[in-house]
Amino acid sequence: MSIEYITVPAPVQSHLPLLLHITFAAAVAVSRYFTKWLHDGKQGVMIDQGVNKSPALSASRRGEFMIVLKNAAVIGGAGEQPGQNTTIVINGSRIERVGPDTGLTNGADIVFDLKGRYVMAGLIDAHVHLGGADNLDYPGIGGRHETYDYLDSRVKALKWGVTAIRSAGDYTPEIFCFRDEVNLCKHISPRIVAAGRMIQARGGHPIYTVFGANETIAAGATVLADETTDLEKEIGKLVDEGADWIKAVISEVNKLDYPATVPRLSTGQIKLIADTAHKYGKPCMIHVDDARHMREAAEAGADSIEHVFSVGATETEIDDDLIELLVKKQIYVVPTVFSIYAHENPKGSRALVYEKLLEQVNRLIKAGVRIGAGSDSNIPFVSLGESLHDELSQLVKCGMTPADAIAAATSVNAKLLRKENEIGAVSPGYYADLLVVDGDPARDISNTKNIYLVIMNGRVLVDNTGKEW
Repeated sequence: MSIEYITVPAPVQSHLPLLLHITFAAAVAVSRYFTKWLHDGKQGVMIDQGVNKSPALSASRRGEFMIVLKNAAVIGGAGEQPGQNTTIVINGSRIERVGPDTGLTNGADIVFDLKGRYVMAGLIDAHVHLGGADNLDYPGIGGRHETYDYLDSRVKALKWGVTAIRSAGDYTPEIFCFRDEVNLCKHISPRIVAAGRMIQARGGHPIYTVFGANETIAAGATVLADETTDLEKEIGKLVDEGADWIKAVISEVNKLDYPATVPRLSTGQIKLIADTAHKYGKPCMIHVDDARHMREAAEAGADSIEHVFSVGATETEIDDDLIELLVKKQIYVVPTVFSIYAHENPKGSRALVYEKLLEQVNRLIKAGVRIGAGSDSNIPFVSLGESLHDELSQLVKCGMTPADAIAAATSVNAKLLRKENEIGAVSPGYYADLLVVDGDPARDISNTKNIYLVIMNGRVLVDNTGKEW
Protein backbone atom coordinates (compact mmCIF):
# COMPACT_ATOMS: atom_id res chain seq x y z
CA MET A 1 0.00 0.00 0.00
CA SER A 2 1.22 3.49 -0.80
CA ILE A 3 -0.28 6.68 0.60
CA GLU A 4 0.15 9.62 -1.72
CA TYR A 5 -2.23 12.30 -0.46
CA ILE A 6 -2.91 12.99 3.18
CA THR A 7 -5.89 14.09 5.26
CA VAL A 8 -7.33 13.70 8.75
CA PRO A 9 -11.07 13.19 8.50
CA ALA A 10 -13.13 13.56 11.64
CA PRO A 11 -14.99 10.24 11.13
CA VAL A 12 -11.76 8.29 11.46
CA GLN A 13 -10.65 10.18 14.56
CA SER A 14 -13.98 9.45 16.22
CA HIS A 15 -13.62 5.71 15.55
CA LEU A 16 -10.06 5.33 16.80
CA PRO A 17 -10.85 4.99 20.55
CA LEU A 18 -13.06 1.98 19.73
CA LEU A 19 -10.44 0.53 17.41
CA LEU A 20 -7.82 0.60 20.17
CA HIS A 21 -9.48 -2.57 21.44
CA ILE A 22 -8.87 -4.43 18.17
CA THR A 23 -5.80 -6.67 17.85
CA PHE A 24 -2.83 -5.21 16.05
CA ALA A 25 -3.26 -7.48 13.02
CA ALA A 26 -6.88 -6.47 12.64
CA ALA A 27 -5.99 -2.81 13.15
CA VAL A 28 -3.52 -2.92 10.27
CA ALA A 29 -6.23 -4.33 8.02
CA VAL A 30 -8.64 -1.62 9.16
CA SER A 31 -6.12 1.18 8.56
CA ARG A 32 -5.50 -0.13 5.04
CA TYR A 33 -9.21 -0.12 4.39
CA PHE A 34 -9.44 3.47 5.63
CA THR A 35 -6.82 4.68 3.16
CA LYS A 36 -9.21 3.91 0.30
CA TRP A 37 -11.94 6.27 1.40
CA LEU A 38 -10.48 9.00 3.57
CA HIS A 39 -11.17 12.36 2.02
CA ASP A 40 -11.33 16.06 2.78
CA GLY A 41 -12.33 18.51 0.11
CA LYS A 42 -10.15 21.32 1.50
CA GLN A 43 -6.91 19.55 2.24
CA GLY A 44 -6.27 16.82 -0.31
CA VAL A 45 -7.10 13.14 -0.09
CA MET A 46 -5.44 9.98 1.13
CA ILE A 47 -5.60 7.27 -1.51
CA ASP A 48 -4.39 3.73 -2.00
CA GLN A 49 -1.85 2.95 -4.70
CA GLY A 50 -4.52 1.05 -6.61
CA VAL A 51 -6.73 4.16 -6.76
CA ASN A 52 -3.97 6.61 -7.68
CA LYS A 53 -4.24 7.56 -11.38
CA SER A 54 -0.91 9.39 -11.58
CA PRO A 55 1.83 7.55 -13.51
CA ALA A 56 4.15 10.38 -12.44
CA LEU A 57 3.74 9.56 -8.77
CA SER A 58 4.18 5.86 -9.52
CA ALA A 59 7.42 6.69 -11.30
CA SER A 60 8.61 8.68 -8.28
CA ARG A 61 8.62 5.49 -6.25
CA ARG A 62 11.19 4.08 -8.67
CA GLY A 63 13.44 7.09 -8.18
CA GLU A 64 13.21 8.18 -11.83
CA PHE A 65 10.77 11.05 -11.52
CA MET A 66 11.49 14.76 -11.99
CA ILE A 67 9.25 17.52 -10.63
CA VAL A 68 9.78 21.16 -11.49
CA LEU A 69 8.30 24.04 -9.52
CA LYS A 70 8.52 27.24 -11.53
CA ASN A 71 7.67 30.88 -10.80
CA ALA A 72 8.26 30.24 -7.10
CA ALA A 73 9.03 32.73 -4.37
CA VAL A 74 11.59 30.87 -2.26
CA ILE A 75 11.98 31.45 1.47
CA GLY A 76 15.52 30.33 2.19
CA GLY A 77 15.22 29.63 5.91
CA ALA A 78 17.89 32.01 7.21
CA GLY A 79 15.47 34.83 7.99
CA GLU A 80 15.89 36.54 4.64
CA GLN A 81 13.10 37.84 2.41
CA PRO A 82 11.78 35.53 -0.32
CA GLY A 83 13.56 35.30 -3.68
CA GLN A 84 11.20 35.76 -6.64
CA ASN A 85 10.68 33.98 -9.98
CA THR A 86 12.72 30.95 -9.00
CA THR A 87 12.64 27.45 -10.48
CA ILE A 88 13.21 24.39 -8.30
CA VAL A 89 14.14 21.06 -9.90
CA ILE A 90 13.47 17.91 -7.87
CA ASN A 91 15.07 14.71 -9.13
CA GLY A 92 14.06 11.63 -7.17
CA SER A 93 14.16 12.42 -3.45
CA ARG A 94 16.53 15.41 -3.66
CA ILE A 95 16.55 18.99 -4.83
CA GLU A 96 18.78 19.11 -7.88
CA ARG A 97 18.78 22.79 -8.85
CA VAL A 98 17.41 26.11 -7.61
CA GLY A 99 17.64 29.21 -9.78
CA PRO A 100 16.31 31.17 -12.76
CA ASP A 101 14.34 29.18 -15.32
CA THR A 102 16.84 28.86 -18.17
CA GLY A 103 15.63 25.61 -19.66
CA LEU A 104 15.44 23.90 -16.28
CA THR A 105 11.98 22.54 -17.10
CA ASN A 106 13.34 20.46 -20.00
CA GLY A 107 12.84 16.77 -19.38
CA ALA A 108 10.54 17.24 -16.40
CA ASP A 109 7.80 14.66 -15.83
CA ILE A 110 5.54 17.32 -14.38
CA VAL A 111 5.77 21.09 -13.98
CA PHE A 112 3.88 23.04 -11.34
CA ASP A 113 3.56 26.71 -12.28
CA LEU A 114 3.29 28.25 -8.81
CA LYS A 115 2.52 31.72 -10.18
CA GLY A 116 4.45 33.45 -7.42
CA ARG A 117 3.38 31.20 -4.54
CA TYR A 118 5.79 30.79 -1.67
CA VAL A 119 8.04 27.78 -1.15
CA MET A 120 9.86 26.97 2.06
CA ALA A 121 11.54 23.91 3.47
CA GLY A 122 9.22 21.40 5.12
CA LEU A 123 8.55 22.33 8.72
CA ILE A 124 10.40 20.63 11.57
CA ASP A 125 8.76 20.21 14.99
CA ALA A 126 11.39 19.95 17.71
CA HIS A 127 9.08 18.67 20.46
CA VAL A 128 6.52 15.96 19.74
CA HIS A 129 5.19 12.83 21.45
CA LEU A 130 4.38 10.74 18.38
CA GLY A 131 2.41 8.14 20.35
CA GLY A 132 0.47 10.71 22.37
CA ALA A 133 -2.98 12.13 21.77
CA ASP A 134 -4.50 15.59 21.56
CA ASN A 135 -7.70 14.72 23.41
CA LEU A 136 -8.71 12.98 26.63
CA ASP A 137 -10.33 9.94 24.98
CA TYR A 138 -7.05 8.20 24.23
CA PRO A 139 -4.42 6.67 26.51
CA GLY A 140 -1.88 9.33 27.51
CA ILE A 141 0.72 7.78 25.24
CA GLY A 142 0.85 4.58 23.21
CA GLY A 143 3.30 2.58 21.16
CA ARG A 144 3.19 1.70 17.50
CA HIS A 145 0.88 -1.27 18.04
CA GLU A 146 -1.75 0.71 19.93
CA THR A 147 -1.62 3.53 17.36
CA TYR A 148 -1.37 1.51 14.10
CA ASP A 149 2.19 2.69 13.50
CA TYR A 150 1.34 6.20 14.71
CA LEU A 151 -1.06 6.55 11.75
CA ASP A 152 -3.18 9.42 13.05
CA SER A 153 -0.12 11.40 14.11
CA ARG A 154 1.69 10.91 10.80
CA VAL A 155 -1.34 11.97 8.81
CA LYS A 156 -1.86 15.12 10.88
CA ALA A 157 1.79 16.10 10.63
CA LEU A 158 2.07 15.68 6.88
CA LYS A 159 -1.26 17.34 6.23
CA TRP A 160 0.19 20.50 7.78
CA GLY A 161 3.58 20.31 6.07
CA VAL A 162 5.53 18.97 9.07
CA THR A 163 8.08 16.72 7.41
CA ALA A 164 10.43 16.08 10.34
CA ILE A 165 9.99 15.76 14.09
CA ARG A 166 11.97 15.19 17.24
CA SER A 167 10.23 12.68 19.49
CA ALA A 168 10.64 13.98 23.04
CA GLY A 169 9.42 10.84 24.79
CA ASP A 170 7.83 7.72 23.31
CA TYR A 171 7.74 3.96 23.81
CA THR A 172 11.18 2.42 23.43
CA PRO A 173 12.53 0.61 21.44
CA GLU A 174 9.39 0.89 19.27
CA ILE A 175 10.02 4.51 18.27
CA PHE A 176 13.59 3.67 17.21
CA CYS A 177 12.47 0.67 15.14
CA PHE A 178 9.81 2.77 13.45
CA ARG A 179 12.31 5.60 12.80
CA ASP A 180 14.64 3.13 11.10
CA GLU A 181 11.81 1.77 8.96
CA VAL A 182 10.91 5.34 7.93
CA ASN A 183 14.52 5.89 6.92
CA LEU A 184 14.23 2.79 4.72
CA CYS A 185 11.08 4.29 3.10
CA LYS A 186 8.84 1.56 4.51
CA HIS A 187 6.33 4.14 5.75
CA ILE A 188 5.17 7.56 4.61
CA SER A 189 5.98 9.59 7.68
CA PRO A 190 7.80 12.68 8.84
CA ARG A 191 11.48 12.04 9.39
CA ILE A 192 12.10 11.13 13.02
CA VAL A 193 14.82 11.96 15.51
CA ALA A 194 14.03 10.34 18.85
CA ALA A 195 14.98 10.46 22.51
CA GLY A 196 13.05 7.34 23.49
CA ARG A 197 12.37 6.87 27.19
CA MET A 198 12.41 10.00 29.36
CA ILE A 199 14.48 9.86 32.53
CA GLN A 200 12.37 11.08 35.45
CA ALA A 201 12.21 10.74 39.23
CA ARG A 202 10.37 7.77 40.64
CA GLY A 203 7.13 9.20 42.03
CA GLY A 204 7.47 12.35 39.92
CA HIS A 205 6.30 14.00 36.70
CA PRO A 206 4.98 12.90 34.26
CA ILE A 207 4.23 9.27 35.16
CA TYR A 208 2.89 9.96 38.66
CA THR A 209 1.05 13.13 37.67
CA VAL A 210 -0.56 13.37 34.23
CA PHE A 211 -0.19 9.65 33.44
CA GLY A 212 -1.77 8.50 36.70
CA ALA A 213 1.01 6.05 37.65
CA ASN A 214 0.20 3.94 34.58
CA GLU A 215 2.58 0.98 34.74
CA THR A 216 2.50 0.29 31.01
CA ILE A 217 3.47 3.84 30.12
CA ALA A 218 6.08 3.85 32.86
CA ALA A 219 7.73 0.72 31.49
CA GLY A 220 7.57 1.78 27.85
CA ALA A 221 8.23 5.51 27.90
CA THR A 222 10.32 6.31 30.99
CA VAL A 223 13.34 5.43 33.05
CA LEU A 224 12.23 5.81 36.67
CA ALA A 225 15.19 6.92 38.73
CA ASP A 226 15.89 7.15 42.45
CA GLU A 227 19.11 7.31 44.46
CA THR A 228 19.84 3.62 43.73
CA THR A 229 19.51 3.86 39.94
CA ASP A 230 22.62 3.29 37.85
CA LEU A 231 22.01 6.14 35.44
CA GLU A 232 25.11 5.48 33.38
CA LYS A 233 23.92 1.93 32.78
CA GLU A 234 20.42 3.06 31.87
CA ILE A 235 21.71 5.65 29.41
CA GLY A 236 23.98 3.00 27.91
CA LYS A 237 20.90 0.87 27.29
CA LEU A 238 19.13 3.76 25.57
CA VAL A 239 22.14 4.36 23.35
CA ASP A 240 22.34 0.66 22.48
CA GLU A 241 18.65 0.70 21.57
CA GLY A 242 19.24 3.59 19.20
CA ALA A 243 18.55 6.88 21.01
CA ASP A 244 19.42 10.02 19.06
CA TRP A 245 18.97 12.20 22.17
CA ILE A 246 18.85 11.61 25.91
CA LYS A 247 16.00 13.36 27.72
CA ALA A 248 15.76 14.16 31.44
CA VAL A 249 12.93 15.83 33.36
CA ILE A 250 13.29 18.48 36.08
CA SER A 251 9.83 18.94 37.55
CA GLU A 252 8.52 19.11 41.09
CA VAL A 253 5.00 20.58 40.96
CA ASN A 254 2.11 18.14 40.64
CA LYS A 255 0.30 19.40 37.54
CA LEU A 256 -2.93 17.73 38.68
CA ASP A 257 -2.79 18.81 42.31
CA TYR A 258 -1.27 22.27 42.37
CA PRO A 259 0.61 23.39 44.45
CA ALA A 260 1.46 19.94 45.85
CA THR A 261 4.95 18.74 44.99
CA VAL A 262 6.35 15.45 43.73
CA PRO A 263 9.86 13.97 43.79
CA ARG A 264 12.34 15.26 41.20
CA LEU A 265 15.77 14.32 39.88
CA SER A 266 18.56 15.85 41.93
CA THR A 267 21.02 18.39 40.59
CA GLY A 268 23.72 15.73 40.73
CA GLN A 269 21.61 13.29 38.74
CA ILE A 270 20.89 15.90 36.06
CA LYS A 271 24.61 16.63 35.73
CA LEU A 272 25.41 12.91 35.51
CA ILE A 273 22.77 12.39 32.82
CA ALA A 274 24.12 15.21 30.66
CA ASP A 275 27.74 14.11 31.14
CA THR A 276 26.94 10.49 30.34
CA ALA A 277 24.93 11.45 27.24
CA HIS A 278 27.90 13.44 26.00
CA LYS A 279 30.27 10.58 26.80
CA TYR A 280 28.25 8.47 24.37
CA GLY A 281 28.22 11.29 21.80
CA LYS A 282 24.53 12.06 22.31
CA PRO A 283 22.99 15.48 22.93
CA CYS A 284 20.88 16.01 26.03
CA MET A 285 17.47 17.70 26.21
CA ILE A 286 16.08 18.72 29.61
CA HIS A 287 12.46 19.48 30.49
CA VAL A 288 12.15 22.40 32.91
CA ASP A 289 9.25 24.07 34.71
CA ASP A 290 10.70 27.47 35.63
CA ALA A 291 13.68 29.83 35.48
CA ARG A 292 15.41 28.11 38.39
CA HIS A 293 15.29 24.79 36.54
CA MET A 294 16.55 26.51 33.38
CA ARG A 295 19.70 27.60 35.17
CA GLU A 296 20.18 24.12 36.59
CA ALA A 297 19.81 22.57 33.12
CA ALA A 298 22.18 25.07 31.52
CA GLU A 299 24.84 24.57 34.17
CA ALA A 300 24.48 20.78 33.96
CA GLY A 301 25.26 20.75 30.24
CA ALA A 302 21.90 20.66 28.45
CA ASP A 303 22.06 21.01 24.67
CA SER A 304 18.43 22.04 24.53
CA ILE A 305 16.04 23.24 27.22
CA GLU A 306 12.36 22.43 26.83
CA HIS A 307 9.41 24.64 27.80
CA VAL A 308 10.96 27.56 29.78
CA PHE A 309 7.94 27.70 32.13
CA SER A 310 5.12 25.29 32.82
CA VAL A 311 1.59 26.30 33.75
CA GLY A 312 1.60 27.33 37.39
CA ALA A 313 5.31 28.25 37.58
CA THR A 314 6.22 30.92 40.11
CA GLU A 315 9.94 31.40 39.32
CA THR A 316 9.40 33.27 36.05
CA GLU A 317 12.18 35.86 35.87
CA ILE A 318 15.18 34.84 33.75
CA ASP A 319 18.15 36.82 35.00
CA ASP A 320 20.78 38.38 32.75
CA ASP A 321 23.50 36.00 33.90
CA LEU A 322 21.44 33.01 32.78
CA ILE A 323 20.76 34.59 29.40
CA GLU A 324 24.47 35.24 29.00
CA LEU A 325 25.17 31.60 29.88
CA LEU A 326 22.65 30.35 27.30
CA VAL A 327 24.28 32.47 24.61
CA LYS A 328 27.83 31.57 25.61
CA LYS A 329 27.14 27.81 25.65
CA GLN A 330 24.99 28.02 22.49
CA ILE A 331 22.14 26.18 24.20
CA TYR A 332 18.90 25.86 22.27
CA VAL A 333 15.68 26.82 24.01
CA VAL A 334 12.41 25.31 22.77
CA PRO A 335 9.76 27.38 24.61
CA THR A 336 6.58 25.55 23.43
CA VAL A 337 4.61 28.77 23.98
CA PHE A 338 1.41 27.58 22.31
CA SER A 339 1.06 24.59 24.63
CA ILE A 340 1.18 26.92 27.64
CA TYR A 341 -1.39 29.19 26.00
CA ALA A 342 -3.63 26.18 25.31
CA HIS A 343 -3.49 24.91 28.91
CA GLU A 344 -3.59 28.08 30.96
CA ASN A 345 -6.91 28.47 32.77
CA PRO A 346 -7.63 32.00 34.02
CA LYS A 347 -10.26 30.56 36.38
CA GLY A 348 -7.95 27.95 37.86
CA SER A 349 -5.96 28.01 41.06
CA ARG A 350 -2.54 27.95 39.41
CA ALA A 351 -0.39 31.00 38.80
CA LEU A 352 -0.81 32.48 35.31
CA VAL A 353 2.39 32.45 33.27
CA TYR A 354 1.51 32.98 29.60
CA GLU A 355 1.99 36.76 29.49
CA LYS A 356 5.20 36.45 31.51
CA LEU A 357 6.39 33.74 29.11
CA LEU A 358 5.90 36.06 26.12
CA GLU A 359 7.94 38.73 27.89
CA GLN A 360 10.79 36.40 28.87
CA VAL A 361 11.05 34.69 25.48
CA ASN A 362 11.24 38.17 23.96
CA ARG A 363 14.30 38.82 26.13
CA LEU A 364 15.87 35.55 24.94
CA ILE A 365 15.24 36.49 21.30
CA LYS A 366 16.73 39.96 21.69
CA ALA A 367 19.81 38.53 23.38
CA GLY A 368 20.46 36.08 20.53
CA VAL A 369 19.61 32.83 22.32
CA ARG A 370 19.02 30.01 19.85
CA ILE A 371 15.26 29.45 19.76
CA GLY A 372 13.84 26.25 18.30
CA ALA A 373 10.23 25.76 17.31
CA GLY A 374 8.46 22.94 19.12
CA SER A 375 4.80 22.37 19.81
CA ASP A 376 4.77 19.75 22.61
CA SER A 377 2.04 18.24 20.45
CA ASN A 378 0.00 15.14 21.15
CA ILE A 379 -0.86 16.31 24.60
CA PRO A 380 -4.51 17.30 25.20
CA PHE A 381 -5.62 20.34 23.16
CA VAL A 382 -2.33 20.50 21.20
CA SER A 383 -2.76 18.75 17.86
CA LEU A 384 0.29 17.57 15.94
CA GLY A 385 0.81 19.53 12.74
CA GLU A 386 -1.41 22.57 13.08
CA SER A 387 0.00 23.41 16.51
CA LEU A 388 3.46 24.04 15.02
CA HIS A 389 1.91 26.77 12.86
CA ASP A 390 0.30 28.12 16.04
CA GLU A 391 3.70 28.04 17.74
CA LEU A 392 5.17 30.14 14.93
CA SER A 393 2.45 32.72 15.51
CA GLN A 394 3.32 32.72 19.21
CA LEU A 395 7.02 33.23 18.45
CA VAL A 396 6.07 36.27 16.37
CA LYS A 397 4.08 37.50 19.37
CA CYS A 398 7.27 37.06 21.39
CA GLY A 399 9.10 39.43 19.06
CA MET A 400 10.45 37.34 16.19
CA THR A 401 9.97 38.54 12.66
CA PRO A 402 7.84 36.14 10.60
CA ALA A 403 10.94 35.25 8.56
CA ASP A 404 12.86 34.38 11.72
CA ALA A 405 9.95 32.27 13.01
CA ILE A 406 10.02 30.32 9.74
CA ALA A 407 13.77 29.87 10.18
CA ALA A 408 13.17 28.55 13.71
CA ALA A 409 11.02 25.75 12.27
CA THR A 410 13.35 25.02 9.36
CA SER A 411 17.06 25.87 9.33
CA VAL A 412 17.43 26.41 13.10
CA ASN A 413 15.59 23.21 13.96
CA ALA A 414 17.61 21.33 11.34
CA LYS A 415 20.79 22.35 13.20
CA LEU A 416 19.20 21.42 16.51
CA LEU A 417 18.43 17.94 15.14
CA ARG A 418 21.95 17.64 13.65
CA LYS A 419 20.42 17.39 10.17
CA GLU A 420 21.43 20.77 8.78
CA ASN A 421 23.09 19.24 5.69
CA GLU A 422 19.98 17.26 4.76
CA ILE A 423 16.81 19.21 5.62
CA GLY A 424 15.69 22.70 6.59
CA ALA A 425 16.66 24.55 3.41
CA VAL A 426 15.57 24.88 -0.22
CA SER A 427 18.99 24.13 -1.65
CA PRO A 428 20.58 21.69 -4.10
CA GLY A 429 21.49 18.37 -2.49
CA TYR A 430 18.92 18.68 0.29
CA TYR A 431 15.99 16.33 0.57
CA ALA A 432 12.99 17.54 -1.40
CA ASP A 433 10.86 18.23 1.69
CA LEU A 434 8.92 21.35 0.72
CA LEU A 435 5.88 23.34 1.75
CA VAL A 436 4.14 25.59 -0.78
CA VAL A 437 1.66 28.17 0.50
CA ASP A 438 -0.59 30.94 -0.77
CA GLY A 439 0.37 34.36 0.57
CA ASP A 440 3.73 35.56 1.86
CA PRO A 441 4.38 34.09 5.34
CA ALA A 442 7.39 36.38 5.73
CA ARG A 443 4.86 39.23 5.92
CA ASP A 444 2.03 37.44 7.73
CA ILE A 445 2.99 34.26 9.56
CA SER A 446 -0.59 32.95 9.44
CA ASN A 447 -0.08 32.33 5.72
CA THR A 448 1.86 29.16 6.57
CA LYS A 449 -1.57 27.59 7.05
CA ASN A 450 -2.64 28.35 3.47
CA ILE A 451 -1.23 25.09 2.16
CA TYR A 452 -1.06 24.55 -1.60
CA LEU A 453 1.39 21.63 -1.84
CA VAL A 454 3.33 19.41 0.53
CA ILE A 455 6.22 17.50 -1.00
CA MET A 456 8.36 15.07 0.96
CA ASN A 457 11.21 12.97 -0.35
CA GLY A 458 10.24 14.12 -3.82
CA ARG A 459 6.65 12.86 -3.50
CA VAL A 460 3.57 15.04 -3.61
CA LEU A 461 1.67 14.22 -0.43
CA VAL A 462 -0.80 17.09 -0.27
CA ASP A 463 -2.13 18.62 -3.47
CA ASN A 464 -4.55 21.52 -3.36
CA THR A 465 -3.79 22.67 -6.90
CA GLY A 466 -6.98 21.22 -8.36
CA LYS A 467 -4.82 19.57 -11.01
CA GLU A 468 -6.49 16.61 -12.75
CA TRP A 469 -4.28 13.55 -13.01
